Amino acid sequence: MFKDHFIHLFKYNDWATRETANSLKVLEKKDERLGELLSHLVSAQKIWLNRILAREIHVNPWEKHTIQEGISISTKVTSEWINLLENYKDKDLDKRIEYVSMKREKFVNTVKDIIVQVINHSTYHRAQIAQRVKALGGNPAVTDYIVYQRQVQK
Repeated sequence: MFKDHFIHLFKYNDWATRETANSLKVLEKKDERLGELLSHLVSAQKIWLNRILAREIHVNPWEKHTIQEGISISTKVTSEWINLLENYKDKDLDKRIEYVSMKREKFVNTVKDIIVQVINHSTYHRAQIAQRVKALGGNPAVTDYIVYQRQVQK
């Protein structure tokens, strides 16, 4: 039940990130910070996945990507998250993950907590991007969850 909900949220998250990235493609005024925020958003998703999988982290959380690379990374990492969750049972979401932060501090959180962090972190940075796009005279992407749901239900 929870597992399926989280899979659904990752699909929404990828859609919202693609919508956000596409809003940058048509923006007349360019702003380097927009690309940095999009890059950070997708890099963070990858970092958290690597932590859960106990992989060594070779990703800089502020590594710069083109908009198209950001879209590609989002789609790929979303697929990896979904593959991970499809092999989980709901009880696996309570598994405690030990990891080291980017500041080299040790922490322990559940998979479920990490997933909520990833989704909320992405939403936070998409909102920052939307504000900057609007301030630059562009049209920010509409990434409300309910808009996604309406499309999925068609």
